[in-house]
Amino acid sequence: MRTSLNEIKEIDDHVLGQTAPDEALLFDAKLIINPGLKYKVMRHKQTLALVQQYGHNSLKAEIETVHQKLFSLPEHVGFRQKIMRLFNKR
Repeated sequence: MRTSLNEIKEIDDHVLGQTAPDEALLFDAKLIINPGLKYKVMRHKQTLALVQQYGHNSLKAEIETVHQKLFSLPEHVGFRQKIMRLFNKR
């Protein structure tokens, strides 16, 4: 179990560019001699991209929810008017 966690950490550091130059060189050598590691790195990059996209979509949805509440609920009329005044001055 610990070996796989160490490998994941090593892959993550490499993908994120957080390894020292000598360690990065060693990891690149491991990629050359170990095709399975190369596959794991590819999958790790895909996973990071999916997590980033999910976070982006989640944040976008949360912002839209706040926007809808601020600009539609009657208790936020004062705030809405202040915002509109800011943009009408231009």
